[in-house]
Amino acid sequence: METRVSRTLVAVAIALGLATPLLHAKKVEFPADDPAFTFTMPDDWTTETGKDGRVYCTAPAGFKIGIIASPGVSDADDARKLLTTVLKGMADAMKCENYKSEEAKTNELGKLSLVSRHGQCKSEGIEMALNAAVFALEPGKYFTIVGAAPEKVDKAHRKEMSELIRSIAAVE
Repeated sequence: METRVSRTLVAVAIALGLATPLLHAKKVEFPADDPAFTFTMPDDWTTETGKDGRVYCTAPAGFKIGIIASPGVSDADDARKLLTTVLKGMADAMKCENYKSEEAKTNELGKLSLVSRHGQCKSEGIEMALNAAVFALEPGKYFTIVGAAPEKVDKAHRKEMSELIRSIAAVE
């Protein structure tokens, strides 16, 4: 009897442990003053509001993204141009060597239209990943997500970023 109870407790503990990522998440509204959308991020991430209403989301390991409104973007072509400028600007600010970037990719995730671009470079001897994506929930309302991190850190947070992007939903 005691063995059955112990096994049951272990099974429940494992099940709860596997469910933890789903239970430990928090919803964030953006922009804070007049929310257009929400997204869900892990509970152990922090947020801070920056200049011009930007929101920065940071994971405990230092992985950080920024989310900003992009009122100058009116279509996918504008988004591609913006991404080229943003990634090159990030590379220049980081004094990157051997900067290169992939072509922009367009995706649809439910009601979310997304144009993304990935770049790579070496900064202070560290291989870096540069990422930016422009998305629209409705025509005329575009937003940009940007991030730069060492390749290993970027790779470690890909699943969380994918889940964060998939969680973006218009405020009704």
